[in-house]
Amino acid sequence: MMELDNTLLNIDYLVYSSHKTATQTVSHTLRKSNFRCIHCHSLTNKTTQLEHGTFLQYLEQYYLNKNKNLNIITVFREPIERHISSFFQWYGWGVVRKKLVQDTTETIIYKHSIKELQEYFIYLLDSQSLAGRHESIDEICKELNIDVADLNYNAEKQYGLIEMDYCRLFIFRFDILIYRGRLNYLLSKITEKPVKQKNANVSTFKWYGDIFSEFKGSIKLPHSTIIQVYERKRNIINLLYPGEYAARLAVALEKYG
Repeated sequence: MMELDNTLLNIDYLVYSSHKTATQTVSHTLRKSNFRCIHCHSLTNKTTQLEHGTFLQYLEQYYLNKNKNLNIITVFREPIERHISSFFQWYGWGVVRKKLVQDTTETIIYKHSIKELQEYFIYLLDSQSLAGRHESIDEICKELNIDVADLNYNAEKQYGLIEMDYCRLFIFRFDILIYRGRLNYLLSKITEKPVKQKNANVSTFKWYGDIFSEFKGSIKLPHSTIIQVYERKRNIINLLYPGEYAARLAVALEKYG
């Protein structure tokens, strides 16, 4: 049996979701409502410290310890928008936190022009080397030995719920949770307890907020880049936006192309 930090066994919810998908807002909201919760973007980060391929073992241990399945929350966000936020999160703050640079004045966000940042962003997308590029839904499926096609999403309920051995996986759409303001309602539905939203880690409120807004408002991507990004997410988009893949891609091409 694996040795686990007690923190991993003494939680009600694991928010396991990609970069910039409101993970901190969701987890802060749950904690403010007296649920024990941690969040992570990968299983190997400093919070969870699990090795790849051991997630099922962890879930089984959690079940044996708590006599209940672990609740897991994951969120999907429109990919280009998420990648832009992730780019700024990493190069504007992540590199400082990881001590790869001394302070914010040494980051590329501070030192380079908007045009230079946009060119580098496109390079990272095309080379598939952008930090936080992976989708948590793909990684969760790999760890649980299932396929995206095995998941479900209920458009009427506005979330998906997959009941499995040792876990209950909730899947949300970022645009509904945040832009349509449904976070309180939907988290109250799954927790069966009133919650009050507690925002955290919002890009526009950070030191690079003005640069971020200008970057996002002026960027133009090659159509081939947008198509490749969307193609890599096709299965998830088809799950959460059934029958809308072509329309969603068309919107992205119009907005960013």
